[in-house]
Amino acid sequence: MPTLNILYHPAVQSLVLPPLLAWLGVLLLRALAGARWAPLGAALGLLAALAALPGFDWPALSRVQKLPWLVLVATVLAGAWLGLSPPGSGHRRLRGVALAAGLTMALLALAAAAALGGSLLLAQLAVMLAATTAVPGLWAWWRPASGLRVPLAALLPMLVGGLFVAFALFAAQQPGPGGRDDSDPYYTPQWK
Repeated sequence: MPTLNILYHPAVQSLVLPPLLAWLGVLLLRALAGARWAPLGAALGLLAALAALPGFDWPALSRVQKLPWLVLVATVLAGAWLGLSPPGSGHRRLRGVALAAGLTMALLALAAAAALGGSLLLAQLAVMLAATTAVPGLWAWWRPASGLRVPLAALLPMLVGGLFVAFALFAAQQPGPGGRDDSDPYYTPQWK
């Protein structure tokens, strides 16, 4: 009887590991750099989760292999944006909770569209993005005394990742030379 390693289960890879790593990233950045930088820890947790699935492969030949690299670039840009923005900017009352909640709901809708559209891998990646997006918003909502605000800069990696997953889902549905990529093993298995 083969043993199933629980870490490779899709539910763990998309619903347990990413928010756990995002929570750990927020916690560590809050302790090391303060509440201003803490929301960026969710993007660092997402990068750690993307290192497990699908991984940082180079050269990135498929659309799915390009996602971690795109999120990495967006995280660097988000760090620069957050560093250049004046401290305390943003809406004080909502602390970015509504922005994080709205993006989380949009990413969950994208996951449903991907699952119904026939790509369970893209659905799993969209759920990973949604789970990590929810972490800083929930932290700011449940612990307002922590001083955590969730600016748009901190959510930029998840937003860029979601837009890329939406593009990949749309492109996978298109027939013809600009659409389905027959050399992409995620969409057309080579063992057929």
